[in-house]
Amino acid sequence: MNASSECDQTELPAVADEKPVLTTSTMAIRVGMFIDVQNLYLCVKTVFNQTKINYKALLDFVGQKGNFLKATAFTCFDPNNQSQLDFMHALALMGYRVVSKHLKRLPDGTVKASMDMEMAIEILCEAPSLDMIVLVTGDGDFAPLADQLSRTGKVVHVIGPDRLTSPELIRSCDGFVNLSRVDGIMDL
Repeated sequence: MNASSECDQTELPAVADEKPVLTTSTMAIRVGMFIDVQNLYLCVKTVFNQTKINYKALLDFVGQKGNFLKATAFTCFDPNNQSQLDFMHALALMGYRVVSKHLKRLPDGTVKASMDMEMAIEILCEAPSLDMIVLVTGDGDFAPLADQLSRTGKVVHVIGPDRLTSPELIRSCDGFVNLSRVDGIMDL
């Protein structure tokens, strides 16, 4: 798998007037945050030249103002890679529900590591019980999902690296926040 298939390489100007996440109400709302871990990993590696982010900072950022937060991380893993198993366990201990599956090694030696379908199905199943959906990804494949959620009255926000987040995804949501604006996201 190459980075361009999972991380939109379109260069975007910095978003000057981003709408902050969770500005729809002064009352606590039910928020579901869904993280495309593979896409986030590839984008952060490309944009920030590092492979790790502070997932606790992401929880704190989205769960601010007393909102109820259901956080789910979607990831593929190699069952023989202890650091990947440890990472998934750490996410679970932070309060994330972790949806995972084994990497698929294809006959030509390439690796398939996509959780897009699982993530979309989970979001559609959870949406009726949520007021706001926060997608943490830069993948433009989620733009039709964001459009559909908006048509059903859900507020949809995206958090992603602004230079590598799909323009279609940004246009399809109610608010976009550059990942670098999340306090402490790069602090490890």
